[in-house]
Amino acid sequence: MLRPIRAKMFASKSKDHQQTDRAMVDEEKLLSSDADLRAERQALPSSSSPAPRHLTKPKPEPEPDGDGVEEKVENDEPVPFRYIPVVMQGNKQVPTTDSAALVDEIGGLPSLLGMTSSFYDKAFQDATLDRFIRSHADPHGERFSKWIHAKLTGSDVWNEDRRARVHEPVHDRTSAHVAAWHSPKRPASERGRHFKLDECRVWMRLHFWALRDAIGETTSPSFVDFYVRFIGHFIRVYEGAAPAFARDSYRWSADRKNISEYIKNGRKMRDVLGLSLSEALGQIPEEEATDNVWPYDA
Repeated sequence: MLRPIRAKMFASKSKDHQQTDRAMVDEEKLLSSDADLRAERQALPSSSSPAPRHLTKPKPEPEPDGDGVEEKVENDEPVPFRYIPVVMQGNKQVPTTDSAALVDEIGGLPSLLGMTSSFYDKAFQDATLDRFIRSHADPHGERFSKWIHAKLTGSDVWNEDRRARVHEPVHDRTSAHVAAWHSPKRPASERGRHFKLDECRVWMRLHFWALRDAIGETTSPSFVDFYVRFIGHFIRVYEGAAPAFARDSYRWSADRKNISEYIKNGRKMRDVLGLSLSEALGQIPEEEATDNVWPYDA
């Protein structure tokens, strides 16, 4: 018969193994369910592989004037809007020269990093999302911005980042989300549970709030329009009903009263948490709740 201490240690190790096995099963199921995730997992080149050709070229440096001083041109003209579709190849999203041009229009990777850093600043304080984030010390914003850049431009910045940590438990989007499901910060009864609709809505609201604050429609209405649809595509793998709520989630942060109420409530979105699907659908316009072609068509 095992002594109590040894029995307790054995039970603890057995439980850890069960959690690891469950996480591995979750990862395989998630991969098998989504073409984008499979493409990302397969795209990681070896350290000796050449980087793929980028779809965009860096902007040329501005020419100095005759005195050797860079001339700045003030332009108060509004940035014109143009509709850029989210292009699919089968069931996966692919970058285009148009989507790459949108990234150039907002200022490239630094602007994306500003948005993702703002998002994580908000998520770390959020009562719902922070439980999914194991550590604030990881470079979440940097990794997220590189992923967006790669998806929209075809650059290799995200793969370069992944190559340095390919043998770590969390090394791509699939493993990151499985780690979030099994975060030790979640109550034991919820560990391993996948994202629900209300959690996806909280995530989109905070992320689009960061989009509005860090980039905004005055910088590029085309990018904002495209990006909301881009997220509408990618949120589907976590909750099939979530895309219908992307546009509403973007509108939420347009009213600062919503943000004030959210902060007043301890950074809990009480108006969406715990709602059934039918209750949630009742909060958005009927044409969005029944739209079966968005985000792929205008």
